[in-house]
Amino acid sequence: MSDLQEDLHTPVLPPATPEARADGRRLARLGLIAAMVSRLFGRVVGILLVVVLAREAEPETVAVYGYLLGTATLVTSFTDLGVASVAGREVAAGRMPADGALRAALVPQLVSVLAAAAMTVALSVFFGPGELPLATLALAVLFVVASGINNLWAELLRATGRVVFEGALQLGSAVGLVAVGTAIVVAGGNATELLAAVALKEVLVLLISAVALRPRHRAGVGSRMLLRNGVWLAVASTALVLLWRQGTLVVGGVGSLSVLATYVVATRFLDAGVTVAHTAGIGLLPGMSALSEDPAAFRDTARRYLGLTALAGLVVAGAGAALAGPITTLPFGEQWAGAVPAVRLLALTGLPILLAYVLFPLLLARGQSRWMVVSAVSGAVAGTASTVLLVHVHPAATSGALGTGIGALVLVVLLLIGVRDLLLPTPTPTPTPTPTTESAPA
Repeated sequence: MSDLQEDLHTPVLPPATPEARADGRRLARLGLIAAMVSRLFGRVVGILLVVVLAREAEPETVAVYGYLLGTATLVTSFTDLGVASVAGREVAAGRMPADGALRAALVPQLVSVLAAAAMTVALSVFFGPGELPLATLALAVLFVVASGINNLWAELLRATGRVVFEGALQLGSAVGLVAVGTAIVVAGGNATELLAAVALKEVLVLLISAVALRPRHRAGVGSRMLLRNGVWLAVASTALVLLWRQGTLVVGGVGSLSVLATYVVATRFLDAGVTVAHTAGIGLLPGMSALSEDPAAFRDTARRYLGLTALAGLVVAGAGAALAGPITTLPFGEQWAGAVPAVRLLALTGLPILLAYVLFPLLLARGQSRWMVVSAVSGAVAGTASTVLLVHVHPAATSGALGTGIGALVLVVLLLIGVRDLLLPTPTPTPTPTPTTESAPA
């Protein structure tokens, strides 16, 4: 284990067997594949609904539906207490039974999603697009609560090795939602009917998950340890959200509307990169947690995935920088050619972003939550300060992109310091001298 190990929950377990190491590696591989396929394909399918919505629905429907879902997603990330990820880590590592961890995590998870629901209602009532019907708000609350609880069940299903089942459940529900949502839009439905379909999808997923894994009280398994460790993860996750969003806030507060619009277009690629990287981290966490009690296997697997991630990041950075022009103007139009320099800078940021989200599950699996907080907060502060200074000197979209890149670089450097023992050469043990049997001289 790393000398930075901070977790207070460190039971003594027998050495991992070769079978257990193989299972951990397989879980990491399958978890990564299942997460990437289900989440990313689900996003692609979801874009079809957005396209149909934009082409067929009334502007009011588009505005209300987009505002409520976007607001719910944002506030959920701020109120999350981190207990789902910590519970998944403990279950995958074999330190907690899945049903007991689920029971212990349910109450704090429910508190966090109820807080998110309250914030969604408050923001919608005071800052939302006009007066919203009570039924619409109620469905938004149901969506927030059901999807938040689903996140907990999904973490624990993956932690028990059912990564393919969980991925298929996510993918199937996304395809079903697009089919139903498209039918609603074509039939002239409104935002309330669309939110009803979204909320129903989350409820159905929750019911299926509850059949697959049921909570059960287990002696010695409580919420306190999950909360104690989850709070650190929650702070780190919030700092990451601020790092990726600070550019929009600073550019919007200092620059003109045209500069802000250019930056918003450029950050569509930033959002896509963060989504891919975050999905990879979700997929790797169960397998790396399962290997956390076997330092040698953990080290080998971590090095392998960090190497693959670095290679992928270099390809993304190189291709994105070289093709920034066509990948910007083809989908968005020639009128957004001014966003190309910012897109080029954000493409170069792809390498630290990918590395950061793969390093996160490595540190979390080893219990280095406090170092994650130090790294994430430092990255957010460095990124925000850099953006403020750059935008003040040169109020352009490139300033926001460069400031975000500086923050991402600070983040990944600190995270790499946290796992330096995995990256440095393994010290060669000094051989113990063999005692001689020669007699001392008389």
